[in-house]
Amino acid sequence: MAVMAREAWTDERLDDLKDHMDEGFCGVKGEIRSLRSEVKGEMQLLRSEVKGEVRALRTELKGEIATTRLELKGEIGEVRGGLEKLSERFDRLNVTLIAALIGLLAMHYLG
Repeated sequence: MAVMAREAWTDERLDDLKDHMDEGFCGVKGEIRSLRSEVKGEMQLLRSEVKGEVRALRTELKGEIATTRLELKGEIGEVRGGLEKLSERFDRLNVTLIAALIGLLAMHYLG
């Protein structure tokens, strides 16, 4: 089996390696800063868009709710009117039944 010769790490080579690694880390730090800035900008844009959509939804819902309220008020008014007419008919029916009962009793006892 062949054994490769081991190279010696001199102070000069270690300094070169350190400098090369420092350059690499500086590049990575710059990329991270750039990415953070880009993500921050995208998040601000997204927040702005979401706020706009929420405002539009609120406006639309308020309009729909107002329309529904008006429709319900109209429907409730119609139901109340129908109930009042029904109540009047029952009142007239009661009067008619009472008059008929009085007439029958009068015929029975007087006639």
